[in-house]
Amino acid sequence: MTALSFSHLNLRRNPFGELTAVERTALAVVDCGEALRHLALLRSVVQVIGEKGFGKTTHLLVLATHFADSAYIHIPEGRRAAIPERGEPLLIDEAQRMTLLQRWQTFRSDRRLILGTHTDFENALRRAGRPIVTIAASQFTNELRVHTLLNRRIQFARRDGGPIPSITISTASKLFAQFGSDIRSIERSMYDTFQQLRNIQDV
Repeated sequence: MTALSFSHLNLRRNPFGELTAVERTALAVVDCGEALRHLALLRSVVQVIGEKGFGKTTHLLVLATHFADSAYIHIPEGRRAAIPERGEPLLIDEAQRMTLLQRWQTFRSDRRLILGTHTDFENALRRAGRPIVTIAASQFTNELRVHTLLNRRIQFARRDGGPIPSITISTASKLFAQFGSDIRSIERSMYDTFQQLRNIQDV
C-alpha cells in the first residue's frame, strides 16, 4: 500500500512505519530529568538497560540532543566499531558489544558516558570509580505513555487540518497488557491495523 493510499485517512503514510532517527527523537516521550542531573557530575555514567524494542536507542538519542558536543556510536551485531576519540558525553548504543579492551579503556576514561545496553555494567563501572545511574528503558512505559506515543505518531503523519484516526485509551491499555513495554511490537501491531483501516475512526 503506497503513501497516497492513506489519503482516505487524512494521513501522508502509515503512521507506524519506520522513522528516521531525527523523527523518532522528535516524537519520543522520555523523562530525562534524572539522567541529566546525574550527568552534571564528573566522570558520571548513565546506563539505559532494556531488551530490543524497549526504547534504549530512543533514550540515547533524546539525551544526545541536550549536549552540543556529544559523540554517538551504534555497534552493529557481529561487528566491531571504533569508539570515537572526541565528544562528551560519549553515547554507546549496544554497549554490550564492545570488545574487552574497548570496555576497559572506556570505563577507565574520564569521559562522561551514556550506555544503551542489554548487560548491566554497574559493578564494573563502580570498580572503575564511576558514579553511575541505571535506568530501565521500560520504567516510564504504562498505558498512558503508550496512548500518548501512538497518537503522536498519527498526528505526525497528518495530511491536512481535517479529522484523523485516533487511538483510544482502551486500545492502549489492551496493547500494554499484551506487549508490556515492547514498544516496537506495539508499533508493528498498529502498523498492521492501519494497513487495513478504511475509515477515519477511533481505533
